[in-house]
Amino acid sequence: MKFLYISLVAIFFSACSLISPSQTLPANKYFSINLEKLEQSQNKVKNSTIMVSLPKGLSYTNEIFYKKNHVVNAYAYHFWKENPALMIKTFLEFHLQDLGVFKAVLNQDSLASADYVLESKVDILEQDFSDELYSKIKLGINLNLVQINTKKLIASKYFYYEKELNDTNPQNLIQNYDEVFLLFAKDFRVWVDQNLE
Repeated sequence: MKFLYISLVAIFFSACSLISPSQTLPANKYFSINLEKLEQSQNKVKNSTIMVSLPKGLSYTNEIFYKKNHVVNAYAYHFWKENPALMIKTFLEFHLQDLGVFKAVLNQDSLASADYVLESKVDILEQDFSDELYSKIKLGINLNLVQINTKKLIASKYFYYEKELNDTNPQNLIQNYDEVFLLFAKDFRVWVDQNLE
């Protein structure tokens, strides 16, 4: 009886492993949005501060999503280094700081008071497969620049970018996301500059 019990336990534990010792899983790869300084135009520094709120509309995971046959899935071994909402917030803060039109760019947890707040909502951040060979990456984000004291909406704009890919390699995907975010950074900086004149 003891032998039967030990045999059953051994079979149970050996069946728990779906991967044999000779097989290995691919290593997880982590990616982030590239923060690249852009050429400066001569901007007049205002004596005001701005705070960037955490973007809404994204799930709070670090998964990289794709859509195929109208179904949204996530890559199994490729992830963002951190939550995309935090990366986009850092991206916006970086470019506001680099633009140099504000005395300070404050974190939303800051105890200092800000004159403006930049609110954002990400509608889409995904790869969309149209067929087996081609896909598109999509970024859609709405920005609102609000004056805090008066709660007046200074400006609002929806930014949308789409780029076709002919390679399904995730490294190529991230490289193209960097290019899309670079386009967004340029347009975002122009938009901020125009609305603070």
